[in-house]
Amino acid sequence: MAYVARLKALVQHLLPNGRMDPLEPSSFHQRDIKLANGRQYHICDEQPHGYQHGTTPVLLLIHGFPEFWYEWRYQIGPFVRRGWRVIVPDTLGYGQTDKPDDRSLYTPLATAAEMASLLDALDVKQPVVIVGHDWGSAAAWAFATRYRERARALVTLSIPYVPPLNQQQTVSSTVTSNPNLFGYWQYFTSPEGPKEIQANLPRFFDAMYRSNKTQVNFTSLGACKKLMKGETKIAGPTDVMSERERAFYIDTFERGGIDAPINYYRSADCRYEQEQALKLNPVLPTSMPILFIATKEPFCTPKRIEATRPFVPSMEVARLTSNHFVMLEKRDEITQIIGDWVENKLKATSA
Repeated sequence: MAYVARLKALVQHLLPNGRMDPLEPSSFHQRDIKLANGRQYHICDEQPHGYQHGTTPVLLLIHGFPEFWYEWRYQIGPFVRRGWRVIVPDTLGYGQTDKPDDRSLYTPLATAAEMASLLDALDVKQPVVIVGHDWGSAAAWAFATRYRERARALVTLSIPYVPPLNQQQTVSSTVTSNPNLFGYWQYFTSPEGPKEIQANLPRFFDAMYRSNKTQVNFTSLGACKKLMKGETKIAGPTDVMSERERAFYIDTFERGGIDAPINYYRSADCRYEQEQALKLNPVLPTSMPILFIATKEPFCTPKRIEATRPFVPSMEVARLTSNHFVMLEKRDEITQIIGDWVENKLKATSA
């Protein structure tokens, strides 16, 4: 039976109409790769027809929480059909990638270092286009800051630029700074939070994955716990993905767990020390093309975005009326916006 399943997946992958079907994860080319540091990553790696190593543009897509490579399922195929190689890892702690306990490995800078090591393992030496969402955006910003010579262009979604910290930050101080926006960090990092989420994965995904019209409050202090306890009503199953997709998410996190991904929140205690040690220039070069895609959520207010302008002078901004998971809720629009923008910037930088 296993042989038949593998053969079916191979045939589906080779057929023009069967490749990269967003509803069929096995139709994407996936593999495992070991980094120089010994950690193993699971990646989706798609190459266009006529791919030439070192010449064909490369896009590195970095997912957020609670996701894995499959977050980008609606974008991978269209980007490959534009002639680009698309690399999408399960980042550390997620899916089939290794899950170390050391929370310091989950900071934006540490994730950026892992992405650089991944590119090395794939022998990708050319500058790449970095695209990130949520924690993937934080990692993308960090990559562009630390490895600016390796970033050909940068696209981030939902999370504006946050310059290197100038004072110690912790989970507690983050929650205290804005309980309505970051209150859920307290629940996520509590002893009981991950266990309760793991025990209620269907409800967790139904609460998280809501459109702009049906969203529920889970960010404020105490709200997420009430959702997991069933004390707050949810307007039915998620309305931004199909039942089939939802089932794949639940199965993935039932096998891989939610605890390791929460290390991205726990790592807040480690950021200041790492960022101070490197003493990076917080201002990104004007020569670097940057697109920030703002969604309709509290972290993307015009005031917050404009406050980052001194650090990212070349940043362009696109706005979409969407909740957090814009790649699903506005899948066609976001694919077109990113695709057209990247294509224009690639032409400009190669001219």
